[in-house]
Amino acid sequence: MRSGLAFSLVALAAVAGAQTKYDAQVKALTDKGMHELGAYSLLQELSGGIGARLSGSPEAAKAVEWGKTTMERLGFQNVHLVPCMVPHWVRGAKEDLTMTDASGATAPLTCCALGMSPGTSDEGVTAEVIEVHSVDEANKLGDAAKGKIIFYNGPMDPTMMNTFGAYGQAGGQRFVGPLTAAKLGAVGALVRSMTMDPDDAPHTGVTEFGANDPKIPAVALSIVAANSLHDAMAHGPVKIHLTTHCQTLPDEPSADVVGEITGSEKPNEVIVMGGHLDSWDLGRGAHDDGAGITESLEALRLLHDLGWKPKRTIRVILWMNEENGGRGSAAYVDYAKTASEKHIAGMESDSGGFAPRGFGVSLTAKKARALNKWLPALSNFEIERFYPGGEGGADVDGLADVHATIFGLIPESQRYFDYHHSSKDTIDKVNPRELEMGAMSMAMLAWLISEEGVPKP
Repeated sequence: MRSGLAFSLVALAAVAGAQTKYDAQVKALTDKGMHELGAYSLLQELSGGIGARLSGSPEAAKAVEWGKTTMERLGFQNVHLVPCMVPHWVRGAKEDLTMTDASGATAPLTCCALGMSPGTSDEGVTAEVIEVHSVDEANKLGDAAKGKIIFYNGPMDPTMMNTFGAYGQAGGQRFVGPLTAAKLGAVGALVRSMTMDPDDAPHTGVTEFGANDPKIPAVALSIVAANSLHDAMAHGPVKIHLTTHCQTLPDEPSADVVGEITGSEKPNEVIVMGGHLDSWDLGRGAHDDGAGITESLEALRLLHDLGWKPKRTIRVILWMNEENGGRGSAAYVDYAKTASEKHIAGMESDSGGFAPRGFGVSLTAKKARALNKWLPALSNFEIERFYPGGEGGADVDGLADVHATIFGLIPESQRYFDYHHSSKDTIDKVNPRELEMGAMSMAMLAWLISEEGVPKP
């Protein structure tokens, strides 16, 4: 065994074995959480019962009602809604994509429309394909892109140990690739799914078109389909025929759901934690982000049912419309900017319901070291460290505008993008014990912040 590794293992063992003034609370939290597994029961209601919850849909409206009713049933205080208007994009009938290779042979390819993409005409779109591997490469096509379908085939980097880093690196193809192709005069865009799982299930997600931008139909290809198209193009020109039926309808009223335990000593100092209530329409939104929703609800339930009285207010927010607009986050930040209370910390879970590993925090490395005193209390839930300079999540990051310190739960990441934004994001992919560990991690961190405060970013 290398000496550095031996030292690290000894250091981790020392943290895990260290006694703290919170030991009794850690034990109480662990006993209750792991015997009851309340987060998974809530996930069964939300993802198992309501299912997919795309903004503007009837299911999203049901999820808001469920969130409010659930908070009231769990005994939270000051339960209310923060209204917002949200986009209403619908997929319509199943997409159809066929390739014709250089020999004249045809074959179907598995795809799904990207969120906020326009549909084709009833006749569909037919054009020759050009393959690129990045947005920069597409921009270099110039006039060669006109009248063509651009195929973005840049894979997530398998050498990156943190799959979120690989997603961030490759994701520009989906976010802005179709718009780039449209501005070049292309008539359609195909994007390799953002996953490393080599199966035939496409992964959707939002693509960005501004109100005055040219818009073209855009779909994600499964990895099997992307590889098949790439192989066919090696033997000569390939044409694609694509038909989609998606459309954007008028905005719909919706809301964030809010509930709390009011602080016993400093009620105007607020700690926020939550996840986003909406999900894409292909699966049932279990990991993304039913997990974050139910971890947050369960965290506050545990504190409530254990009878703990936090010094500062601990608030749960179920944000709406993270996936294709961020309207719920913007509505709550607008509230926070004018509220008489002070938001001192915001915490989000939006990386799946896998076993927790750490928390990102919006502090410098120097300031983040002050949090290491809490690791003995968090290590029982397998929290290993705080990651300075980290983001919390798309919904909570806006609270930095009111000078809150931002935290993001970081779970194990290797399996998340197998399911993300696909038909595979279902409750059977979630382990009840791992989900509960995430909830207990959030509960403990919220309690520690409530008791001791937190450094300012």
